Amino acid sequence: MSARYPTIRALLCTVLMLLSGASGFQSASARFRSPSSLTQSIESAWVVESVATNTKIDLPPVLQGIVDERQEYHVKLGRAMDTLRKDMQTILTDKPDFSIYHKDITLLDPSGVQLHGINQYKSAFAFFKTFVNFWFSPSIQFRMVYDQCRSSIRVSWHAVLIPKILLGRPLHVDGISYYQLDSESGLIVEHKIENLVINNTPIQPPYGIFSLLQQDAFQMQPVGAGAMITNQ
Repeated sequence: MSARYPTIRALLCTVLMLLSGASGFQSASARFRSPSSLTQSIESAWVVESVATNTKIDLPPVLQGIVDERQEYHVKLGRAMDTLRKDMQTILTDKPDFSIYHKDITLLDPSGVQLHGINQYKSAFAFFKTFVNFWFSPSIQFRMVYDQCRSSIRVSWHAVLIPKILLGRPLHVDGISYYQLDSESGLIVEHKIENLVINNTPIQPPYGIFSLLQQDAFQMQPVGAGAMITNQ
């Protein structure tokens, strides 16, 4: 049989994997497979069929398109994670690489603030960096993983901010950043901050990170974070 016309057995195996996540007899946890593992399963099925028939079998155009699309997505995912890993080391002092972000990115924080578009996202970073470095000597530690349940990059971080004035007290800031990638472009389209805690005080609406930094470090009256960012 020609390599361009694969056997019925290989087609059936591939269709079953696409419909059931590789096998109907697997455990419940095994059925929820990542896109990369499903792609590998598709490719493996055709490799096995090729060996069995001693012929070279090409994937059908539809399946080859799926494999190529997932491979391209994971290349972009890897680039985003590598860039974030590098940027997080100096995120409080230096400008990050904005090339991995979508022009329509949305930023959400626990105070309810939502910023839309890359220009507002850049402005928020510039203001935050200026604010932190004017008042504090910062340092940060972080841990990054790919959250398959959310299909997003999760960064858990802990920052220590030492006030530059004598009457201030050190701040310990913990939070989790979720970065959602656009399925087509592979760029980060959403940045969501959750579980934000400053000196064991969870951030609650209507206050945001800037207001609690002021309140905890300098005993100042807190103000809404939205006004501080959007007016920049």
